Amino acid sequence: MLESIYNRRIKHDAGYDLYLEVPESEYLLLYEDVSNEGGKEILQKFLQLQQDDGRPQNIEINHDKKNHIINIKALLQYEGNNHTEAENLPNYLGD
Repeated sequence: MLESIYNRRIKHDAGYDLYLEVPESEYLLLYEDVSNEGGKEILQKFLQLQQDDGRPQNIEINHDKKNHIINIKALLQYEGNNHTEAENLPNYLGD
């Protein structure tokens, strides 16, 4: 699932705005409904897969029912971050 996520970043003074677009059908295979918890888990695992040490803040999850997309937005900050130790991805997110 993580490989099918479209992402883009916009740099500004506070860090980067990260936008993720997750296909609704794939999201709903894993989670019963659109929730902050599911969105945060996907965001964390996406960053892990990308080996991205950004620290997400101001996370917003929105369900675009018309276009069948789950939108996740976060501010990524990098200053003062330590390297994140690698973890194994759960199979249900990697497939």
